[in-house]
Amino acid sequence: MLDRRDILENLADPENYPADMLAYCLKNPGRSAAIFLPILGKAANGTELDALEQLSFYLGLHLLAVLQTPNTFDGVYRLATQQPLLLADLLGEVGLGETFPRVLMRLGSGKATDLWEGFQTNTLDFMIRDAFLKAWTYEALKGQVNAVSAERSLRGFLKSEDAPSPDDPIWSGWLIAIADLGFSELMPLARDAVSSGRILAEDENLTALEFKGFETALTEAQSDTDLPEFLKARGYIPFGESDGDWGNCFVNSPQSHKLS
Repeated sequence: MLDRRDILENLADPENYPADMLAYCLKNPGRSAAIFLPILGKAANGTELDALEQLSFYLGLHLLAVLQTPNTFDGVYRLATQQPLLLADLLGEVGLGETFPRVLMRLGSGKATDLWEGFQTNTLDFMIRDAFLKAWTYEALKGQVNAVSAERSLRGFLKSEDAPSPDDPIWSGWLIAIADLGFSELMPLARDAVSSGRILAEDENLTALEFKGFETALTEAQSDTDLPEFLKARGYIPFGESDGDWGNCFVNSPQSHKLS
């Protein structure tokens, strides 16, 4: 059994891709859980991590996700909703925007209610809310959320009393979810919301381009009958299911970015 410190040091090294150590961790899920689940728990509770724990957290979280370690989703949810600034610091902007949604997709099976609640938490940074929305949309695309219920949720989000402000960038994600789910019945609602300035109010020219893209994506979603290919084309790929995921994960890690 490899020493905990050796594992953390390997995964924290920003200069050398830890291929052998990642392989070891993936082959020994119990050992990985024993090391990284407590670190996730500390972060979720707001307890300060030591330097090695901080630097190895990024790859460690992705290991827990790929291994689908029990209790990982709960820890990630608490970290994202209760310690959002710490999450952003541990993952970095690139990780938060590119792989965090895919981590949630990997962990979020059967968690649609929690994903939707995370999305609706307006106090969170846009990128965190958008990650929750993407993972929720993925669940809906897989049929884990009833289509009628999903449509009602998206409609109700716009009409709720505590809906985000017109210039909140989350509305772009809302349109994407409607388009990818092929909810043409929400097209009139979306069009009225845009034309009235209820959403996408920050830039008139950008708004026109975004809505045109929304219409195109909605048409494509309605005509696409190959779900696996559609999911891949639209980026609904849980982390660990694409070639090169680990290499890209290492390159995008905060410690690697600090070297560049």
